Amino acid sequence: MTDMALTALIPLALALVMAWGNRKSSRLEGFFSRDYTTALKAAACIIVILVHVPVTHQNPMQDGIGSFAYICVTLFFMVSAFGMALSADCKPGYLRSFWRNRLVALLVPCLAINVVGYLYAGVNDCEWGGTQLIHINNYVVVLLEYCLWFYLVSVIGRRLQADQRVIDVWLIAGVVVSSLVMYFCFDKDGWCWERWGLIYGVLLYRFYPQVVHWYDTHRRSKAAIFLLLALVAGVAYLKYKSVYIYGEYILKIVLGILILTFLFLATSDRRWGNKAVAFLGDISYEVYLSHGSVMHVLGRHTELPSGVFVWATVLVTIVFSWLIHHFVSKPLVSRLRR
Repeated sequence: MTDMALTALIPLALALVMAWGNRKSSRLEGFFSRDYTTALKAAACIIVILVHVPVTHQNPMQDGIGSFAYICVTLFFMVSAFGMALSADCKPGYLRSFWRNRLVALLVPCLAINVVGYLYAGVNDCEWGGTQLIHINNYVVVLLEYCLWFYLVSVIGRRLQADQRVIDVWLIAGVVVSSLVMYFCFDKDGWCWERWGLIYGVLLYRFYPQVVHWYDTHRRSKAAIFLLLALVAGVAYLKYKSVYIYGEYILKIVLGILILTFLFLATSDRRWGNKAVAFLGDISYEVYLSHGSVMHVLGRHTELPSGVFVWATVLVTIVFSWLIHHFVSKPLVSRLRR
């Protein structure tokens, strides 16, 4: 019971941090702005930590909250796809410097954390091969795959002077095919459900005015409806999640769409962001990449009860991620991009 109570304090503390200083905005002018997506990433990175807690330190509260982590990863992908589409349209020369900027931003934090892990393994006589220095997280791999597809489709589409709707169809088709391939051929590795977030990002950008108008009308009624639909779909998923295709693929994707829609309906009319949220949002990528290693170290050197272990993981991960971001990732990425 104590472990569950301690774990429950994490989303409570996160909610208080998120709510601090936010204010109502007129006509959804802040929806999917930099501040808004930063706030989303800040919340999502903390929830993702909970899903990877080792079995020896799990508790029902942590397991229940962590069950929503796949929606957080979907959200990360959505923000990335939205940002890439926006930059391609609004930043002159974006595609010319695309690979330099993308590779640096994605790989520098990943490799920096690998180096720290390698040094730790050397000091503690752990079995950690040299290949781990260049190991790339599966999340990064999915983003790199999409970057390649996005670049090819965008460049070829522009050279052929293809209609933007055709380019978007090809982008979406690539994500759908890769999702299905992962589901049917690779035992659902590579986040076959979460990849759909890339599709949502493309569609949100392309139909942004229509989406904003839809969110801005009868918001409370729609929020209530989608919350009810999400609850129904959630119960159905719990019952049928082991059913091939229908339960563990289609129903899981539908549940994610319903929850994200409810989330946007509930938050899109406010301006989000304060120093704490900005801090978490800025280091969210490093938090995602490093929390597994932090858990490994804590599990190896401590014998903490579940609730304390979860809190220790969150706090140590935040501190470690800030150190990597502030002293390694940020200066190196800035220098290499120049």
